[in-house]
Amino acid sequence: MPQSRFHHFQFLPSILVLLLVGIAAISLTFSIQSFQSVEKTIRTSSFQAFNNSIEASYDIVDTALNESIKRYLRGIVVSSAKFITQIQKSTSLTSVQKTALIQDYINSNKIGDTGYSYILNSKGKLEYHPIFQGRNVSEYRHIQEQIDNDDHFVEYLWMNPNEEKPRKKLAYSIYVEELDFIVSASAYKDELLHFINKTILKDKLNKYQYGDTGYVYVINLTGELILHPSYEGENIRSLIGESADGLLHKIQQSANRYSLQMNLVNGMSETTAHAANVEDYSYQITLDGSTYQKDVLYIYYPYLDWAIVSGISRDELNRPTNTLLYSLSGLLFSLVSIIGILLILLNQRHKKLTHVLNRDYLTGLLNRHAFHNMVTPLISEQDHPTVFSSYSIILLDIDFFKHINDTYGQIVGDKIITIVGKAISQYPNVLAARYDGEAFILFISESSPKRVIEFTEKVRQQINKYNTLNEAITLSAGITTISKPNILLDDVIEQADKALRHSKDTGRDKITHYQDL
Repeated sequence: MPQSRFHHFQFLPSILVLLLVGIAAISLTFSIQSFQSVEKTIRTSSFQAFNNSIEASYDIVDTALNESIKRYLRGIVVSSAKFITQIQKSTSLTSVQKTALIQDYINSNKIGDTGYSYILNSKGKLEYHPIFQGRNVSEYRHIQEQIDNDDHFVEYLWMNPNEEKPRKKLAYSIYVEELDFIVSASAYKDELLHFINKTILKDKLNKYQYGDTGYVYVINLTGELILHPSYEGENIRSLIGESADGLLHKIQQSANRYSLQMNLVNGMSETTAHAANVEDYSYQITLDGSTYQKDVLYIYYPYLDWAIVSGISRDELNRPTNTLLYSLSGLLFSLVSIIGILLILLNQRHKKLTHVLNRDYLTGLLNRHAFHNMVTPLISEQDHPTVFSSYSIILLDIDFFKHINDTYGQIVGDKIITIVGKAISQYPNVLAARYDGEAFILFISESSPKRVIEFTEKVRQQINKYNTLNEAITLSAGITTISKPNILLDDVIEQADKALRHSKDTGRDKITHYQDL
């Protein structure tokens, strides 16, 4: 009997080993499956971030081009309107002389290679035009927009009789009511590229480069580098050799697939252009004796036959997943630690994404949605019935912001918003957010209206410390103080907004407390 019992026990180590091997195999299989799932998620997230960078670059290029050309065309239109008004008001000229002078002015006012000025009336008739004066053109959509708006900038597609395909055209117009004239200036976008400040544009694109080895550049269909951090004006073949042929071929295919239709005419069926899509390309490149793979994303910019391109080494693009794989290989016998590390990494990634989603991109302050989510629990006693304390809401609004934007441009406007945000962010114990456009909102645990007003004045004075612009920045403020819980945040903000409106209606650059209304 004892021998039999011993006989059974001698197999126990083998059984335990098999059991441990089985458990290890199951755990390893589960870990591999988990790794594959996480790898796919991280790879997808990395690629999506890379993809988003090229889409953002497309928008930056398009906006920068339009803003520069818009300012130029507006200058022409304003000058033309003044000249034409002076001619029409002249008492020493006959109507025939006035007409001849204005027509000569229109004929001589060349914009770019083929752009020109023209004058419409409010019915869409061309009063003055280099060629088609007297023609009614109200059926065109961009003409209708000019008729409907006193001051208007419009983009549209146009094709002259001797051209093979439509091109993007831009027009600016203002309405001179006393003459019933719509004074306009139009030109093809690709003829006015010399007005673009390439340095500023490259600086903006650099902010959207992905990773350490990635950067954004712009090429045309022949491979000339229109914008590049280091090799602007050269051909891309001088950088990547024969690999450029494959990239250019794909870009040219994208150009051939893209359908541009001329500006729509009322009564005709609508045909839309294909949407610009982000496409990919990969190639090998050898530098300093080392060969590595590079992945490229590009998006075709049809209005100038450009491609906006962003490239990054595959090693860097795959770096998050490679790091995860090395960690898994080195910690096969520490599965719990591996899972913990993965959870920490994912949690950190989630926190970073949450942080980005909750922040205003210009100021770094909270956005409106995040502010509501953070303040609402603080002003309710449902979750914390014993810890409620009185509080105040402050609304700040930049005075005459629209005038500043219209006078100096959006870039200066953004700088002013950034300055105000920086001044507010000096008080980390105060919950602050960019609330809407040029408006900011603050939550402060303070029950004394006097102290809240003193704090608000301190914030307003703080602006001067960070203002590096020639333009003075002043703020109007509205405050409300609440001493009881469970009042809806929207109702509290409405009180502060009424106080703010009073400040703005009574001269601006002042502070009003709701209790003083």
